[in-house]
Amino acid sequence: MMLQLETFNIYILLCVIAPIIGAFLLTFIFIFEKQIDSLEEEKRNLELEQDLQRANILQLNQQIQPHFFFNALNSLLSLARINRKEDLVAGIEALATFFKFKYNNHEVLIALKNEVQFVDSYLNIQQLRFGHRLTVNKYVDDEALSVQIPPFILQTIIENAYKHSFEKHIGAAELSITIKKMENVLLIEIKNTQPLEKIEMTTEQVVDELQQGYGLENIRKRLELIYGLENILFSIQNNEQHYTVTIHVPA
Repeated sequence: MMLQLETFNIYILLCVIAPIIGAFLLTFIFIFEKQIDSLEEEKRNLELEQDLQRANILQLNQQIQPHFFFNALNSLLSLARINRKEDLVAGIEALATFFKFKYNNHEVLIALKNEVQFVDSYLNIQQLRFGHRLTVNKYVDDEALSVQIPPFILQTIIENAYKHSFEKHIGAAELSITIKKMENVLLIEIKNTQPLEKIEMTTEQVVDELQQGYGLENIRKRLELIYGLENILFSIQNNEQHYTVTIHVPA
């Protein structure tokens, strides 16, 4: 009789506890499902934000319209007229490489090695125009070649140097490109000599200055979109002798 009473008490206890346990389990499952739904919604929002950023970056990439195309074609035409076949072939190959990279690249980030090759094709084309009066000093740290960077960063800055400085300067000029990897930071410094500007600028010079600012602003926006404002350094130093653009991005 005592055993039956204990069994009955256990049965009553289970009847009381079971609904409570069930309620706890249902509450836990409900909260767990809510968390899963929240995580999935957060994931979808993050993917949408990434897609939007990618679209913005690609749009900014497409806004870059290299100024040197027409000048490059004129240089190639001049080489053809004076029958410098070897230089003409080399120029056409460099221009083809440039176009291939420029309009077939749709990545947000690329290896620095590829960007440097792209810049080399640009410099080879410009060498046909400027010849020995322009000296190019380039140092790229081997450890930096695998670092991922946004495309057209280097080329845009270097193109500005040619368009806004070297084309206005009839004397000797110099372009320096320095790229180093320092622990977790990639350092990019591009410096060029520049002619002394007149106090009063012509309309064409004003337009050039605005276009130069637009190109650099384009770079800054892309760097901010990819790395975040707090993770980059983008500075410009301008004096009578040199124009220097310095960039620090995560490596």
